Amino acid sequence: MAKKDGRKGKRIPKKIGGMKIPKELRQAGEALLDKANSPAGREIIASGLTMAAAAASAAAIKHRMKAEPARKPGDPGMIDPQRVADVVGDMADAVLDRIFGARKA
Repeated sequence: MAKKDGRKGKRIPKKIGGMKIPKELRQAGEALLDKANSPAGREIIASGLTMAAAAASAAAIKHRMKAEPARKPGDPGMIDPQRVADVVGDMADAVLDRIFGARKA
């Protein structure tokens, strides 16, 4: 019969990849996993991921601005957001007409 452990979280194994993990490090890791598994811990992790995504996005935009010269709407190679929205709307209308039948005016 297996022992029942009073711990909430999972235990970290003594060996990972053939290397022994020190007891202090395993205990610290288990405590960290228990904290991360709580609702407050999940919220902290989510906010950290959100901040990391925002920073990565800002860095990508900054890099893109340095790499590309400024363009004006209507320049060749520039995507017109209004045209994209119109095309997506037309496509949605066509799909919905096929599924539900054409609209009656």
